[in-house]
Amino acid sequence: MSGALKFWLLAGGVFAAAALAWMAFLPAVVEHELRAVTGFDARVAVLAANPFTGRVAVREMTVRNPPRYPAPDFIELRELRADVDAYSWIFTGRIVVNDLELDAAKVELIRERGGGSNAGEFMASFSKGRSASPAKPAKFLVKKLRIRLDQLVVADNTGPKLDEKTYDLHIDHSYTNVTDASQLLVPDVARTLYAFGLHHDLGQLLPGDFGRALGDAIDGVSDVGSRLRDAGKRTGDYLKGLLDKLEQSSKP
Repeated sequence: MSGALKFWLLAGGVFAAAALAWMAFLPAVVEHELRAVTGFDARVAVLAANPFTGRVAVREMTVRNPPRYPAPDFIELRELRADVDAYSWIFTGRIVVNDLELDAAKVELIRERGGGSNAGEFMASFSKGRSASPAKPAKFLVKKLRIRLDQLVVADNTGPKLDEKTYDLHIDHSYTNVTDASQLLVPDVARTLYAFGLHHDLGQLLPGDFGRALGDAIDGVSDVGSRLRDAGKRTGDYLKGLLDKLEQSSKP
């Protein structure tokens, strides 16, 4: 066996061992970093990420609230799969995701006394330690996106005892060319949330512009429904009056 062949066999073995070690330790690294940054406990069963191809796969990931919250559960993610253009940020100044699929079994949102929520605390933790001047939001493009959410739990901890409501939403929606989170609020999603009675809850529980946009979208469905009911009532009143007049005119 030539020296060059031995070298390449050895190099291949080292690379394979490094890849296996990367795959084995990556979930523990991500769990540790999430706890350190957010204070929320995270568990990941499977996490595979290839920095050269931009492919990411996550399976069976759970995020649990800090102990001070009255309920432990926050996010139960069955699977996340992404195909990211690894060099898009360098050449275009924005993150380009060719394909992204999110499959969540459950999300539990908790409203705390004082108006805060677990979702708000989780998202705010990623901006801790940054400069006081507001940073520009990262530009992104998700060419193909599919979101599935089976169950939403809304828990209100502002009263004397915890009030939990469970909504079996079973949302399954696909999107194309997403550049802003507000694009997720398509009419059928807003109608589904409104139909379950989630009028103002979500807008108050989710942080930032997305929470406000969600509240506006659900309120918009409510306004349309009210206008349709009013129009139906006016039409019914008009027809009833017309029939009454016809009945009176037909009498001798």
